[in-house]
Amino acid sequence: MKTTSLSRSSDPSPRSAAAFVRHTVSKNRNTHRWLATAAIVAALAGTSPAQVPQLINYQGRVAVGGVNFEGPGQFKFALVNADSPPAIYWLNSADTTPEDGVPDAAVELTVTKGLYSVLLGENMTAIPAAVFTYPDVRLRVWFDDGTHGFQLLSPDQRIAAVGYAMMAGNVPDGAITSAKIASGAVTGANIASGTITGTQLASGASAANLNAGGQSGVAGGGLVLSADPSNSNLANAGYVKLGRLDLGDGWDQGAGGSPPGARTRHTAVWTGSEMIVWGGRRFTSNFNDGGRYNPTSNNWTALPSTGAPIGRAYHTAIWTGSEMIVWGGSNFSGCLNNGGRYNPTSNTWTALTTTAAPAARRYHTAVWTGNMMIVWGGDDLGSNPFNTLGLYNPASNTWTAATTAGAPAARYDHTAVWTGSEMIVWGGLDSGFLNDGGRYNPTSDTWTAVTTTSAPAARSNHTAVWTGSEMIVWGGRGGSDLNDGGRYNPTSDSWTALPSTGVPAARAYHTAVWTGSEMIVWGGYEAQMGGYFNNGGRYNPSSDNWTILTTNGAPAARYSHTAVWTGSEMIVWGGSGSNTLNDGGRYNPTSDSWTAVTTTTGAPTGRSSHTAVWTGGEMIVWGGYGFNTGGRYNPAGNSWTAATNTGAPTARSSHTAVWTGSEMIVWGGSSGSTYLNDTARYTPERTLYLYQRP
Repeated sequence: MKTTSLSRSSDPSPRSAAAFVRHTVSKNRNTHRWLATAAIVAALAGTSPAQVPQLINYQGRVAVGGVNFEGPGQFKFALVNADSPPAIYWLNSADTTPEDGVPDAAVELTVTKGLYSVLLGENMTAIPAAVFTYPDVRLRVWFDDGTHGFQLLSPDQRIAAVGYAMMAGNVPDGAITSAKIASGAVTGANIASGTITGTQLASGASAANLNAGGQSGVAGGGLVLSADPSNSNLANAGYVKLGRLDLGDGWDQGAGGSPPGARTRHTAVWTGSEMIVWGGRRFTSNFNDGGRYNPTSNNWTALPSTGAPIGRAYHTAIWTGSEMIVWGGSNFSGCLNNGGRYNPTSNTWTALTTTAAPAARRYHTAVWTGNMMIVWGGDDLGSNPFNTLGLYNPASNTWTAATTAGAPAARYDHTAVWTGSEMIVWGGLDSGFLNDGGRYNPTSDTWTAVTTTSAPAARSNHTAVWTGSEMIVWGGRGGSDLNDGGRYNPTSDSWTALPSTGVPAARAYHTAVWTGSEMIVWGGYEAQMGGYFNNGGRYNPSSDNWTILTTNGAPAARYSHTAVWTGSEMIVWGGSGSNTLNDGGRYNPTSDSWTAVTTTTGAPTGRSSHTAVWTGGEMIVWGGYGFNTGGRYNPAGNSWTAATNTGAPTARSSHTAVWTGSEMIVWGGSSGSTYLNDTARYTPERTLYLYQRP
């Protein structure tokens, strides 16, 4: 599409504008549209600004060099007519050089995949109501991508009247009846006090209105229960809060709709409001169906089968913010290199192209960068690991094979961290232990080898944490258990060895958490002696020193435990040692002290294959092999509260549990040889407040 430039001598030439900036318009796809209503047009045409905001919502698309622009951009706006030179009705800011008709100040907007949106008149010069008394009004836009300067985008976009607004001036007196007024359009502010009396209300009208809103009429002195401790609606209606009713915790089992069939090896993603389950297997069957569970409505919605990928397990599923992308995995015919994107808003599947897709695989990793999915590694059902990488762009439904130049050798049991701009792969196993790696930058499609100079010894089953500027590697196994490590700085491509003084003993299967300033290592297993650990250390990269954790009050030695960082403490719980454990401890690095996680009343019994979720104030442990019990641990009070067993689902293991912000949702799993597909919601606290009508 042609672009033009202004006559102002300081602006770029018409050639540069055409070469770099494109302003596209598509009537079919509405990439440029005016979101105006009759009310908005009327407001700008002459209604008082105090009644309707003098704002117009505009959406457009901009491309640079034929590619949809991404990131912050500078914009200038004007309302003009079609004359040459045009009459200028409005500018987004003052113009100290009126001869060029260009605003002095720009508006910065975020452009996503070429699309931008702006409220014209907000945080800029107000739009005069008189503008829309003219028959021909057009929006003129200038754009600067930060490199090529401001370009005039062409053509100017004409503002058309909303069809029904054309009738506004011709409505005869008395023609507007109640049928023409939208529900809720007339509020108390528009009605004079005392105008409507009981004689104007139809019999039962008030009760019908309450019922329509899910309420009911309450007689004088009647009580109303509300989950809101400060219900302004009830307070404004004259209700008086009497107190609270603590109901304790509780289970709510069952869900409407069509839950997915029983299975295992499925995937589950949380969208922010729903849990989406898909795929998996059971005995000799692979599934390609699934469901969406909405805890608010307590209802399952079956995912459509039209366009869905073929059944599989061991696949990956990521949530992009608007879609779930499923890829790879295997079924009984072999590994797969296809997949699909599911959009819950449109309830549709879109097949992923296989053109240029990575080779079929399972046990791979998938990372979402913000606009692309990066797939790396995995194997092909045999002992053949991959070192190939693919990038999938859902906006264009295209795969781009990443360069293999400089890519690390194929491996498994490695670590991978995402820095915000690069994926760093290091260590692992192939035919032997490895101590090399690589950094992949998806923007430039380049691998940069991670230097081996001063790198830690080759290993697998190590831990790696990202500090915000460095990757810290520690421990693991490389023929024998290790207790050394290093800090890798991708900016300088350099390793700094971790100090050997004060370091914890060599181990694997330990846990490591990043506190924001230190890495805390604890527990684990030592293969040579067959021993377990209940000690550890804190490494501070700023001072480059280790501090051994006190063992006073520390939990019993263990491995395969869980460790959670709350923001001020590390909570260790469960795992295996001489037996299966159900105790733990809280470690405070500020005071270098342990507080035992109590095993008194309310503490769950020892178990495995259970789930644990963090609510923000408590850890909820539930289920496990042979159990349908659980408990809530409060670190502030160092106390367990047994989760009620009344109404709890059947005992199970290998189930999924997610925390929604107010409830824990449990789904699926197995009980012996029985696969389960039921749903249950656990609410830790249920408090209702009593309000009385005067």
